[in-house]
Amino acid sequence: MSYTTVMKGIVLSAALLITACAQSPQAIQIAPEFAAPSEASGNNNPVHVRVSDKRANKVLGSRGGTYRETSVITLKNDLSLPVEKSLSSYMAAMGYDVDSLNPNTTDLHVIFTSLVYDHPKVDGVGYDMDMLATVEVEARRGNEHYEGRYRVKRNQKFFNAPSNANNTKLVNDLVAEVLSSMFTDPKLVAFLQKN
Repeated sequence: MSYTTVMKGIVLSAALLITACAQSPQAIQIAPEFAAPSEASGNNNPVHVRVSDKRANKVLGSRGGTYRETSVITLKNDLSLPVEKSLSSYMAAMGYDVDSLNPNTTDLHVIFTSLVYDHPKVDGVGYDMDMLATVEVEARRGNEHYEGRYRVKRNQKFFNAPSNANNTKLVNDLVAEVLSSMFTDPKLVAFLQKN
């Protein structure tokens, strides 16, 4: 075997190794989808939905690999508008009168304070992704108000690094999950349903 053939083999192996250890940056399109509500419990109560993105860090996390500092995961689009649209549609399906001009309309302000989707630095068997979403809610109607904070945290293990399609689905599922958790708070639900 010639010296040139051996060197070509070494260079090819090194290139494959570098490619395997590197992950490219990714921008995820936010478009959360909610499961159909189990019941229409809104009683046609008027509500106006607003969503704000107050995250201190706009980077979701890293895809990992040798160059994890550059293999970051960010959002392709603005968080507020697509989430606001999806949440409004979900609440309309729950029986709320969304964007009503009724003077007794409840202003429901949902504020994202964190959204994390990150491959941790520690090595282990399989491929882990840490997930965290936190929202604060301010519901106001006249002189009344209610405030709540909702958080979803989990870790999911994969055999290999998840694909772009998997990452997009998991981030959107995380957003839908933390928003759905608001409606398991009986005090918030009672405030929204109060006439």
